[in-house]
Amino acid sequence: MPKEKTVKKSRQHQAVQKQGINFNKDFGQHILKNPLIVTSMVEKAALRTTDVVLEVGPGTGNMTVKLLEKTKK
Repeated sequence: MPKEKTVKKSRQHQAVQKQGINFNKDFGQHILKNPLIVTSMVEKAALRTTDVVLEVGPGTGNMTVKLLEKTKK
């Protein structure tokens, strides 16, 4: 008998859904919640204050905030 997947939803995920934003992991959409991972990704990108960055994809804005702190636009 195949094992059924249980649906895990964090409090943050539920708050995002209340705002009308739905993510579908079947399409590779995930919510990036851990601030340490966001910070690490931005640092590894070696962005400069003169860089212009285009972020593609919907989300909660965690990455956007960190990118704006490091770049011109």
